[in-house]
Amino acid sequence: MVPSNFETMSSKQKPLLFVHNIGPTHVHDRDHETKTKIRRHIMLDIGRERRKPLRNPQLEIVLQFPNNDNAAQAARSETSRHKDDFIDRRHLPSLPRPFWNQHPLDVLESHWCMDVFAAYGIMLMLKEGRNLVSTGRSTESFIFPFAFQQSLFLRHYGQLITAPEQLAGVSHEKPTRFKIMALQRSLGAIACIESALAGTNLENPSTERVILTIIAVISFNLISSDLDQALIHICGLKSLIAAWDETFDLHDNDEIRLMIFWVDVTTSLVHDCSPRFPLPSDLIPVLVPAEPPLPLRTLIIPGPEDDGNIVHVLSCIMDLNAIASLIESELTARGDTLWGESVLLGLWLNPVAHRLLDRSTVTSTPFRPSPISEALRQGALLWIIRIQRRYHAYPGSPITIVQKLLSLLTQPDWSEVLTDIDLLSVELWLLVLCGINYDGPAVSPNPVGMVALRMQQMGWNDWSEVMIYVRQMPWTHAFDIATTHLAERVERSDLLSIK
Repeated sequence: MVPSNFETMSSKQKPLLFVHNIGPTHVHDRDHETKTKIRRHIMLDIGRERRKPLRNPQLEIVLQFPNNDNAAQAARSETSRHKDDFIDRRHLPSLPRPFWNQHPLDVLESHWCMDVFAAYGIMLMLKEGRNLVSTGRSTESFIFPFAFQQSLFLRHYGQLITAPEQLAGVSHEKPTRFKIMALQRSLGAIACIESALAGTNLENPSTERVILTIIAVISFNLISSDLDQALIHICGLKSLIAAWDETFDLHDNDEIRLMIFWVDVTTSLVHDCSPRFPLPSDLIPVLVPAEPPLPLRTLIIPGPEDDGNIVHVLSCIMDLNAIASLIESELTARGDTLWGESVLLGLWLNPVAHRLLDRSTVTSTPFRPSPISEALRQGALLWIIRIQRRYHAYPGSPITIVQKLLSLLTQPDWSEVLTDIDLLSVELWLLVLCGINYDGPAVSPNPVGMVALRMQQMGWNDWSEVMIYVRQMPWTHAFDIATTHLAERVERSDLLSIK
């Protein structure tokens, strides 16, 4: 008779339980002690399967020590729990990151190294990742296309890090982690600028590198909505280039000129101020001339001497007419893929924005523009901003321009030149531009209420009657979705019920 006993054998997969018993083998015929031990063994396996994996698992490290005799030495394995083993830590090689932290953002950051556009790229991921899960996709972003050309990392991995499946994980992370890491990168870039400027002899290659780094910092300010800091840096860049005028010729590098033009126009448009740099006319494509909108053709006749701005603004609106035709043609051919062509769209819109913002092209002496010319200028800026928000090239909110324009439209004598019919088309165009560019809390005066009041005065019950007049001015189907939302808001207003 062989006595009953248990032997447990270890395995890499599961511990096995061997039962040696000469008695009955049926489960119900075993003795109580045997059944208890079998049940306990099974429950241990179930517990292991249900156990959650450790967040930061302990890993066994293989340390390879350098050999002073240059002979082959076998690697040996040591773990941190063997405290009695002596290790000469002076010869330990540095562990590759992220050994102690498996967060994927650290992996990405370690590959970025000292890329000057690292701060911009990190904030771009944060913005796009949060937009991916937000109920209403934000348009306050800044896609800087030149970053993907200048940054080696963004050039190779730009499409990967902005892919929806990658950004889905970003949306679950705390934004503070991204912001701190991006800010550290930006401060590092600023430190490099200060170190370079501390030198006495700056050669052209290092000068271009300093300018490129400043542009990268400005792009980070814009995508981070730090708009005041962006304005400070663009003014500093202007002073720096002016100081280098005798030793550095900006015209030798067309790409840097375009990058400066891009951030200069964007910063000026956000603050509604004059650009700091001249328009690079030799780099701008020539638009096909277009006719002025029908309601504005009476403005071709020169006005008073104190209203020289009207001809300049009218020329810009004619360019918007030409751009509207180009956008319509491209939308027909490409569809929504057009909004990925930020360089093409920027080369169309940014020169017109520069001319609208640059008052030095009108007169060299201070002047006060007439209400009609200023209203048209503000409306043209809102037209440009709406298109820029469509392809994420405007990093702010146009509420300031909207309020300025609405304030002009409430003046009783804001137009003394146009006829009643022409005035109606221009006024509705401006009001609709105000309405589609601002969807935040109600402002005073309210563009929705002003449109509803005008429809009530004209006896209109259908939104299409408004659009008949609006489309006489520069317009494109790119505004249709926003216009539909505006029509719904007008319909919900207390003044009107649209059928």
